[in-house]
Amino acid sequence: MFVFGLLSLLVTVGLPILVVVLVLRARSGRAGRPADGVSIRRFFQYLLLYVLTVVAVTGVADLLGRAVGGAPATADEGELARVLAFAVLGVPMAAGVAAWTRRGLRRDPGERASTAWAFYLWAASLTALGVAAAEAQQGLAAAFAGRADAAPLVRALVWLSVWTVHVLLGERTLTVSARAPHLAAGSLVGLVLTVTGLVQLGGTAGRLALDTGHAVVAQDVANAGALAVVGGLVWSAYWWGRYRRAEPDRLWLAYVLPVGVGGPFVVALVGAAIALAAVGVWFLGEPDETSAAAHFAGVPGAATAVVVGLCAWWYHRRVFSRAAPPGRTEITRAHEHLMAGIALVTAALGVVIGLRAVGDAVAGAASDPPANTFLLAATLLVVGTPVWWHFWGRAQRERRAQPDVEVRSVTRRLYLFLLFGVGALTGVVAVLVTGFVTIEAALRGDLGRATLTDVGTPLALLVTAAAVSGSHWVVYREDRALAVDRVPAAAAPTFPRDVLLLGPDDDALVRSVHDAGARVEVWVRPPEAVHGAGWDTAAVLGLLAQHPGGAVAVVLDDAGPSVVPVEAVRRPWVRAGAEPGHDVGRDRRAQ
Repeated sequence: MFVFGLLSLLVTVGLPILVVVLVLRARSGRAGRPADGVSIRRFFQYLLLYVLTVVAVTGVADLLGRAVGGAPATADEGELARVLAFAVLGVPMAAGVAAWTRRGLRRDPGERASTAWAFYLWAASLTALGVAAAEAQQGLAAAFAGRADAAPLVRALVWLSVWTVHVLLGERTLTVSARAPHLAAGSLVGLVLTVTGLVQLGGTAGRLALDTGHAVVAQDVANAGALAVVGGLVWSAYWWGRYRRAEPDRLWLAYVLPVGVGGPFVVALVGAAIALAAVGVWFLGEPDETSAAAHFAGVPGAATAVVVGLCAWWYHRRVFSRAAPPGRTEITRAHEHLMAGIALVTAALGVVIGLRAVGDAVAGAASDPPANTFLLAATLLVVGTPVWWHFWGRAQRERRAQPDVEVRSVTRRLYLFLLFGVGALTGVVAVLVTGFVTIEAALRGDLGRATLTDVGTPLALLVTAAAVSGSHWVVYREDRALAVDRVPAAAAPTFPRDVLLLGPDDDALVRSVHDAGARVEVWVRPPEAVHGAGWDTAAVLGLLAQHPGGAVAVVLDDAGPSVVPVEAVRRPWVRAGAEPGHDVGRDRRAQ
């Protein structure tokens, strides 16, 4: 068993390390510079520091938890040996690697700016945060349920101390942009925990109020309440205390828009669909339960999801609106198309369920009452269609009002391409699955209603995907045709395309010719060849204006500048004043 465990450790730990080493060496080779080993050393150093930190803190936290709460009843000598080994051996090893890392950070400023150091701080902070949140939730749940259990709270305090140390290290050593991914991840964790805890709290409290006979509903309420409290603290520490006031860059907007606005909106839609479906089945369908309390046991949680989701959506929508620039921008379009896409997927799911129900009814093999299935499909359509109509209709109205701007929008094109591509891919997979099931049944000689049941879902996906993909492809083609019709005719050239200057080096002339729209190359002639003459910028520009659209060489001699039309065979042209970091002088040739 020891050998198998060792082999497993080598595969699970050694293989990823080997892959990283090979990637780093390949990158060094492509860059054309020798691999100095710094990146590999940093990777191993911070990986070792992370592993030893987790081991040492786990041992110390478990020892303190045992000291406060006593050893668990199921504890054995092996478990105690693990805890002692982690604490006694892990702490000094972690301290040694930490001291080595501290000296490196002080001696070499490049260590602080390295990606490996930033990744270590992110990983260590988020790991400590996750363990502390789990332990705190366990301890608070016990307290809410009326039981005293101090061990989880002590372990949570130990991990919280580790989290605090690494957060402070990040504040001192990382730039604002390097701290942003950690803040975004922490805000995401806090938001998910808070929303999940509140939804579970509303659902368990509702079941308790309905008295559905749930055996451990009181403990469920305590667990959900503790999760909501812990999530709220995490979200407040990360988002409200820090990330809320950050610069609204791409990462910030990526958190606020898809996560803060889109995520709660999905929660609200799902909750509304569940609640409406339960109501519809009770009054119009065939409920499985005869008791109203048992049938509506999931409605309190669904209703809570609607309330919590809408509140979180409204809050982040306000934050997003304040950060977005005034007027209609790509950020505004991204919000509209995100909401329209979520609602469209919801409505499309309703269509798929409805078509599958029709196929089951025809085949006579429905596992659920057809009325219930049709009610669920109708509920999804009722929930998703109005929302999609609102946001997509707004985008279409803007397209009709400002076609020149809207049809060239990156967000709109991405939305249309994404829906067309996902729909096409779904359709291809559905066709393959349908063909496989049908051919297999035909080879068995078993074609019949059972086959229709088996291909019901793929066929429903195929029809729905074809409708979604086809309709958005039509919209995209209309946008493309409109964009082509509105492209202004190309103006006739008024200046040469390429210019070769033969004479003294004159940055002002090069810049003027480049700004006029030509690609410029300078060949410097010796001073004795031009007898000290210099360029007359106005005269050169006047001569060049007489040769629009071609390639010319401008030669400076005793008689002044003269233009010779040429034909460029090779094009090593250099744009004067080009991109930052481009060495223009390196490409200028001396004649």
